[in-house]
Amino acid sequence: MITILGIKVSYEALAFLALFLGSEIVGASKLKENSIVQLILSGINALKPLRKEDDQIQRIKDTFK
Repeated sequence: MITILGIKVSYEALAFLALFLGSEIVGASKLKENSIVQLILSGINALKPLRKEDDQIQRIKDTFK
């Protein structure tokens, strides 16, 4: 955990935020045409099916309905 302006944030949350902002910047710029950036983005997109957080959130929402 790291404290930024009095708010405790985990390293994983900071990494997610940095990757999210990076993907938005790359998507809006001409860096998307760079093959190295495309390789990194395709690797990140390949990991999306392995994430289980979305399934957990949906199950929690369903229990409250």
